[in-house]
Amino acid sequence: MQIENNTLYYVYDPMCSWCYGFEQTLADLQRQLPQSLSFKAILGGLAADTSEAMPAETQAMIQQAWQRIQQTIPSIHFNFDFWTKNTPLRSTYPACRALLAAEQQAPELVAALRKNIQQAYYQEAKNPSLDTILIDCAAQTGLNIAQFSSALNSAAIKIKLAEHIQFSRSLDVNAYPSLRLALADKVYNIAINYSDATPSLTQINTLLDKQQKAIIESPCIRQCCLNNDDICLGCFRTLDEITQWSYYSNTEKQSALAHAAQRKTLHNKNLL
Repeated sequence: MQIENNTLYYVYDPMCSWCYGFEQTLADLQRQLPQSLSFKAILGGLAADTSEAMPAETQAMIQQAWQRIQQTIPSIHFNFDFWTKNTPLRSTYPACRALLAAEQQAPELVAALRKNIQQAYYQEAKNPSLDTILIDCAAQTGLNIAQFSSALNSAAIKIKLAEHIQFSRSLDVNAYPSLRLALADKVYNIAINYSDATPSLTQINTLLDKQQKAIIESPCIRQCCLNNDDICLGCFRTLDEITQWSYYSNTEKQSALAHAAQRKTLHNKNLL
């Protein structure tokens, strides 16, 4: 996976309670995102596979987080019966793999499966660290269960999850949810407001405006004349640099301009 310009990356985990709290604002953000930007969700992988019960102190920490989220986002409520009805496992990788298995089969159903997993966990007090619960969620989503079950713990899906986790690290993400905006070969941290998408949108639009003002214009001076080496004697770019200019990143444009300046200097010396 490589960072793509003009892309807003959302890094999350389906069993991250703050990500759950961010769902509605995220939907608002996506609806209002500028058309010039792509949106891509990346699985950060909050907790690796384990069959051991979650330590009591970890359970207490997560329950406290649930309480803070309810105070921060009044529309969010958790079913605390989860902690008495289940043996909690500190393992979110299975739920992450479930979403990748769904994406492999039917990308349009990934968001629905994520919501069903969150519904099972936070509202129905079920444990999405278990394959049986994930398969039930997949069935509710309308996925082919035989295909889903086969893919869920396959080597290919595990490799795909590892790629997502590594990519999230390349974006310098260490907390979920996180937003990163890739523009002009730079990656910006977009602040998150859990109840209002406006601050994030304002920051995104400000960065877009700055990028547009910083666009490197073509050096063409309307004196186009190619020599035998396919170098224009007006701007001193090669034919390839001229035809690919509009597709170049700012870094590539700067490199082309530097090469053109060197050619112009050499050309002028040869005229002396």
